[in-house]
Amino acid sequence: MSRRSAAKQDSLELLLDTICNTFGGVLFIAILVVMLLQQTGKGVSAPPPVTVSPEKLHDLSQQITELTAELNRLKANRESQVAIVDSFSTEEVRELIQRRRQLAAKETEHQVKANELLAQNAKLTAHVEADRAENAKVKQDLDAALREKQQTQTTLENDRKSRTTEARLPLLRPPGARQEIGLVLRYGRLYLWHRYDQFHNRQGLNTDDFVIVGEEDGGILTLPKPTGGIVLDGSAESKDAVRRLLRRFDSRTCYFTPIVRPDSFAAFAHFRDIALELGFNYRLMPVEANSPVVDRGGSATGVQ
Repeated sequence: MSRRSAAKQDSLELLLDTICNTFGGVLFIAILVVMLLQQTGKGVSAPPPVTVSPEKLHDLSQQITELTAELNRLKANRESQVAIVDSFSTEEVRELIQRRRQLAAKETEHQVKANELLAQNAKLTAHVEADRAENAKVKQDLDAALREKQQTQTTLENDRKSRTTEARLPLLRPPGARQEIGLVLRYGRLYLWHRYDQFHNRQGLNTDDFVIVGEEDGGILTLPKPTGGIVLDGSAESKDAVRRLLRRFDSRTCYFTPIVRPDSFAAFAHFRDIALELGFNYRLMPVEANSPVVDRGGSATGVQ
């Protein structure tokens, strides 16, 4: 009777050990797969690592929890079966079973702690992956903002350069006894304001290029004709016409006062280069688009 009970007990013990070991092996493989997925591809020449999504990690953690509950249920069944077998065993066999039960309990306790740690690690890994994805998105937005900033700065710099004109100006000096010759730059054209005789004496308004539009404070208001004057476009014909106009005056006794409107700031460079080439000084007078200029015959304080 004792041998038969011991054989039955050993067979049941082996069956339960096989079931528990198989289930524990499946659980271990599942956990090992999760850890290997996190550590794959760390070599220099290895392919890029497989990134597990937070949702997948959450599902695996849930599966671990469910498998742990199932394992606990099977162990409870095993304990009840062992108790039944124990009632038919000898004292020596019962002591061995009790000893084995204590060791199995400790092993189970350690395994539960290990599973809890693995589940906690899976959750932390999910948080790390979520933070990594968020950081990548933030970095992408930052790079886009930096590129937009650089593009904006380049556009502003190009716009500033397009609006900047280099001016070569001679030194400011007193006009002395030199006579002032009034010029007007408007519509991209150069106009001689007054008529002059061969001795550079002023003979009144140059009505070929100007019209009188009114009076103000004892002076007359004039406007240049859009079709008159000399076109300042940098062409050879334009340069020759400007040279002929300026050579009517003597650079030793005359200087020019060009009144420049905003629509002719760029065209002023063509006049300036020729005036300096012929040795003339000038007193630049930039004015706003609609500001009136009244000629009262005053003297200048300095010329360039």
